[in-house]
Amino acid sequence: MALNRYLPVVLMSIFLATTAGCCNKLAQEVDARLESAENNAATARLRADEAYRKAEQAEIMSEQAQRTAEEASIRATRMTDKAKRK
Repeated sequence: MALNRYLPVVLMSIFLATTAGCCNKLAQEVDARLESAENNAATARLRADEAYRKAEQAEIMSEQAQRTAEEASIRATRMTDKAKRK
């Protein structure tokens, strides 16, 4: 009779002991996946920031090229006008 009284307690103890390792392993796996996702997000942010900086630089260079082309066009028009007058 004493065995019947302790059997559920022993079985519950064994069950908890075996599942505790599984839960810990699962928690570690979830933590590892979360950390990996955070690292991927940080890398994506860095790449996006770098792409944005490069786009800004390209815009500045484009504006400078546009001004240079406009100035060259103005000079060419003046030279053409001077040549027509002669």
